[in-house]
Amino acid sequence: MKSWPLYLVVAAVFLALVSGSLTTTGMFMDGLIYGNVAANMAEGVGSFWHPVYTATHHPDFYEHPPLALGMLALFYKVLGTYIWVSKFYMALTMLLCVWLTVRLWVRLGGKCENGWMPLLLWTLMPTVTHFAFQGMLENTMVLFVLGAILLLLRTKRNALNGMLAGLLLVAAFLTKGFTGLFPLVLPLLLWLFDRKNLSFKAMLVQSVCIVMGLLLPLVVITLAVPEARDYFSNYMQHQVLAGYSQGEVHRWQILVYFLRSTAIAIGLVLLVAIVNKGVGQKPSREQWAMWALVACAVLPMMVSTRQREFYLLTAMPIVAVLLALLIEEPVARWIKPSKGLAYVALALLLGAVVLNIVRFGSEGRDVQLQHDMKVIVAELEKGETVTIPSPLYYNYSLQGYYYRECRITLDDQHRCRHLLTTDEYPADSTYRKVPLATKEYRLYEMILPNL
Repeated sequence: MKSWPLYLVVAAVFLALVSGSLTTTGMFMDGLIYGNVAANMAEGVGSFWHPVYTATHHPDFYEHPPLALGMLALFYKVLGTYIWVSKFYMALTMLLCVWLTVRLWVRLGGKCENGWMPLLLWTLMPTVTHFAFQGMLENTMVLFVLGAILLLLRTKRNALNGMLAGLLLVAAFLTKGFTGLFPLVLPLLLWLFDRKNLSFKAMLVQSVCIVMGLLLPLVVITLAVPEARDYFSNYMQHQVLAGYSQGEVHRWQILVYFLRSTAIAIGLVLLVAIVNKGVGQKPSREQWAMWALVACAVLPMMVSTRQREFYLLTAMPIVAVLLALLIEEPVARWIKPSKGLAYVALALLLGAVVLNIVRFGSEGRDVQLQHDMKVIVAELEKGETVTIPSPLYYNYSLQGYYYRECRITLDDQHRCRHLLTTDEYPADSTYRKVPLATKEYRLYEMILPNL
């Protein structure tokens, strides 16, 4: 493929943008929790249908369905419960997402040699690169969603494709719940926008098949596995229903996140359109149906008051493909592979790799927290329970790092041998300070009576 230098340029840009998280030890608090739950599962603490976190924080983890946790646990089981195993798992999901994105690009009319275009726009979406290696469940869910969409877009839309798409949506649901089910409406959207190529009967048959492919496995699992019934019941109560009532942010905040995430990509498309005096080609009927599918992926999230920017990760590859299709023709005319570009691409890729190597093992984020943690855990026993003031208990990153590093459980309800605190919440007279070279967090040891 003559366009390989352009693919390398995109790879270099991506590696440079994720250098703060790919080879560093810092992680977003959600990713810390998921990684710790998966590590517990791999070590025999809890099970697939009864995941657990710590004895004091989510001892019964019903926050999300367990498939992605179980998949990561399998990697841990085979390779060991190390942070780099989780990074490897994340890198694998990103590579698979790249492959599926190019497949979607080609299926919607783009040329394979120009597949670097949607990948570049996808890479330039801050949400994508920021959360790529933060251990988010969306990294796994997007694979099942894209796979289902590709099956539903096949020229030969038959019952088997619908059933297989439904099975992939089962996997998407078992990864992150209802947010992965938006492809269910794709047959209807394709019929609404392209009735010439898809009859009502064909749309109806495919819709029934995808629903059957989704519901039948879920019904079988629920009836055959009592633990699954309990899990789904608790998941609905703790996560889904709670999201309708907890007033965290305004419901329209997801639209702000969407515009912020796609602003650079949209800006580049507008710039190309201005220079070219118009887009290269108008969207086809099928592409308009895909734009409607993007709306179905984003807008229903307004029902919940739990709004997070990473909820959009599943829609980002689709948006990147659709935006790139608008400008494929002029960009392909302006930018052509050459020997000089190949040398530049290799140099950029080498620089990006070196940048990640230089940062290998550094904190990346939560620098002071991690530094103090590594000093403090050297004084503690693995698996120890440590007292912590109640205000610090809700620092979930703090809990996550200590549990990941040495299975340390932080407890704000009981007095333990050791106390972890800060100068803002000083220890009482029953504890004495352990002299350690820490800046923010302090370790205290209980003063035992002389016997």
